[in-house]
Amino acid sequence: MESETTEPQILSNEEVRFSIHYKPACIVQYEVEALAPLVKEARRTAVKRVSKEVTLPGFRKGRAPDEMVAKNFSSAVDKEWEQAISEHAFRSCSKLAHIALLQQDTKITYKMKSHSENGALLTLSFETEPKLPDIDPKQLKIKSVKRPVVNDDKVDETIRQIQLFFAQWKSVEGRPAAVGDFTLLDVDIIEETPVTPLFSHTRFEVGEKTMAKWMLDLVIGKNVGDVVEGISIPDDDASEEDKETLKEKKVRITIKAIDEATLPPLTDDFIKQIGVKTTEELRTNITDLLNKQADAHVQEALRKQASEFILNTYTFDLPATLIEKETRFRIQQLMADNDFQGYWESLSSEERKNTFQTIHQQSEKAVRMYYLCRKIVTDAHIKISAQDIPPPASTPLEFLINPQKLFHHAKNPEMEHAEAFSRLLLEKAEDFVITNASQDA
Repeated sequence: MESETTEPQILSNEEVRFSIHYKPACIVQYEVEALAPLVKEARRTAVKRVSKEVTLPGFRKGRAPDEMVAKNFSSAVDKEWEQAISEHAFRSCSKLAHIALLQQDTKITYKMKSHSENGALLTLSFETEPKLPDIDPKQLKIKSVKRPVVNDDKVDETIRQIQLFFAQWKSVEGRPAAVGDFTLLDVDIIEETPVTPLFSHTRFEVGEKTMAKWMLDLVIGKNVGDVVEGISIPDDDASEEDKETLKEKKVRITIKAIDEATLPPLTDDFIKQIGVKTTEELRTNITDLLNKQADAHVQEALRKQASEFILNTYTFDLPATLIEKETRFRIQQLMADNDFQGYWESLSSEERKNTFQTIHQQSEKAVRMYYLCRKIVTDAHIKISAQDIPPPASTPLEFLINPQKLFHHAKNPEMEHAEAFSRLLLEKAEDFVITNASQDA
């Protein structure tokens, strides 16, 4: 949190004398003594403003003499006078202080202590840009990330998953889920507020190789419509990385469907349907895509280390209005979802308060991360352009192996552009930190 550690700076000219005070939450205060020339000019401004809004017998609107307006509408003139003093004083102070407003529409508040023809005493307050720390990537000791294995078994399983995409499905009726079935599940982490979806409307094959043991134990023997709760626990043979990442969580599983699948045979016609000519070409292309996917997995894990380092290492004050704006935006996005609306309606007042607080904390982190990443990119002279946006999948095989979530706001292209820019800004900054970090021994 910012605080004044030195004597406040004092500036002056023929209109004002003032001191500059830096307060928490990026608030700047000017303690101002407005001198007689400014106060008198502000009064003339106030009288003219009032005269445009009032009428006096014998005069057209806005044409009455200033003296008569001031005499007959003294209360209105005094109110406008205070406002005009604050406006004139802020302009005069800004010419000397050169402290930028947070945004063009940032509100400037004033507290008038006294005012007369001889001068005025007042406090002016406004939000400004945060003061950001210098960021040293070498402070991060990057940990190596195990790259997913890409081999023949992985290629075979991927081909099977492609066949499953084109499978014929038959709903299971009259019996519970068994090994070899495919279940359509919603999986939610229920120990968090708000409840966090882990998987939504996602198909899982029931079996030891295709399900984590905790999920298999909860699902097998259950029927469509059943809702079961348990603890997500990493399998004993999971990697140390997975055990570290997949912490135990209290979860709820909703079984939405149970199906049986009949896979299409791997014929020449089927292979051509997915955009390749031969089985050999299919395996080669899949291997290439899986390798790209493995590289992306490693990079995302490294980026997570970088983002945690940035957020946890560098603290600074943020303007409250930006956090509130981000919080409102996130709530509006959530409320546009019917499922969230139903969830919100089911909450008690205390639960809603806790949910709002969680969203507020997430918003604060998002704003903080944006500023830090913007500084990293600016200091490193990193360019960001539309050419940096990854191209979408261009072949049927790419779509099948790496389905992409599309961010599209048909009614708001500005929002779409802003989201794309924010993602690029974040990734460019994280990648720079990764490249320049120290390697963990």
